[in-house]
Amino acid sequence: MKIGIITTSFPRWRQDYIGAFIYEAARAIQHKGYQVKVVTMHSPGTPRHETWDGIEIYRTKYLPESWEQLKSEGGGLPEVWKNNPKARIQIIPFMIAFLFDVLMHTHDCDILHANWTLSGAVAWMNNLFSKKPYLVTIQGSDIYKAVKLPFVTTITRVSLNKAKKVLVLSQALADKVNSIGIPLSQIEVIPNGVDTQRFISQPLEKRENVILFVGSLIERKGVRYLLQAFANIVQNLPEMQLLLMGEGQQRAECEAFAQSLGITQHVTFAGAQSQEQVAEGMRKAKVFVLPSIEEGLGVVLLEALASGTPIVASNVGGITDVVDNKIGILVLPGDINQLTEAILTILNLQPNEWDVLHNNARNKALEIYDWGQVAQRIVELY
Repeated sequence: MKIGIITTSFPRWRQDYIGAFIYEAARAIQHKGYQVKVVTMHSPGTPRHETWDGIEIYRTKYLPESWEQLKSEGGGLPEVWKNNPKARIQIIPFMIAFLFDVLMHTHDCDILHANWTLSGAVAWMNNLFSKKPYLVTIQGSDIYKAVKLPFVTTITRVSLNKAKKVLVLSQALADKVNSIGIPLSQIEVIPNGVDTQRFISQPLEKRENVILFVGSLIERKGVRYLLQAFANIVQNLPEMQLLLMGEGQQRAECEAFAQSLGITQHVTFAGAQSQEQVAEGMRKAKVFVLPSIEEGLGVVLLEALASGTPIVASNVGGITDVVDNKIGILVLPGDINQLTEAILTILNLQPNEWDVLHNNARNKALEIYDWGQVAQRIVELY
């Protein structure tokens, strides 16, 4: 059976952090004995067509390369829509070119698997011409933004209703998809996975005095709350360092905020990092923090689990499907006092108490979120 994966986000090159989990999903599906090809968005500097590990990749070029801006923001298309009005109009030529490429390159596929709502709409339009059955995976921020725009909500509702199945990463996303008129019988909760051979655990004695955040530096990730909490933490634990991995529209603002808090000597803005660099950061951190105010699931949570790194995260969205008191602490989003206290609680644990969280996290990743387990559930739907 041939599977055509269509997605607006995919790694631009090997080790690229953007859409890395989509490539990992494609590889895991391929390892189950399926042929896989990918149609995705072109980015400046990337080839139109190439093959990685036997997976054909076609990238849709929608404008002259120097004009392409749809991947110019950390956080994906929702952030582009919010912050770059000029780039919004590029979605129209992209959709036309994307549909053409999907029609041309997936004609020999048995099933299309779309990721995010925009790809779902293209899969629906493709179905009008080819009658090709399709599934859609809702990743998170796309559905939260779609329900705020009436026309987009209508297109999303139609394209998801025509899908054979709608996959969502968490129960919170299932409820959101159901709220726009998709029956629960059509919705399957299947999370993303994690490469448990790349993200491996390391004992406490080999960890460093590091608090880690990985993600886009955008408003919904709550980085400002983490910086405020960290300013409180270094008053009690001056040896601690905060490592922020990721890029985004708010980076300069966050750097200025850290300076105003007087913590710049304790904070590292590392920028975008490769998967190997993220894995190394996860292994050396004593705690991973995700202070989001909105989150579909958060692949970085799964990477922290696989690394055996205790987690402090907001009690919001799909985070609650992953984090419980056996592996970390949940806090109210935006509550700086709770965030401070939770991080300090993890950092002040006795070694044997830290080890319990460490082992529970690693075991949960192996039992539930390893890509082999997740891919099996997906191919059963195929």
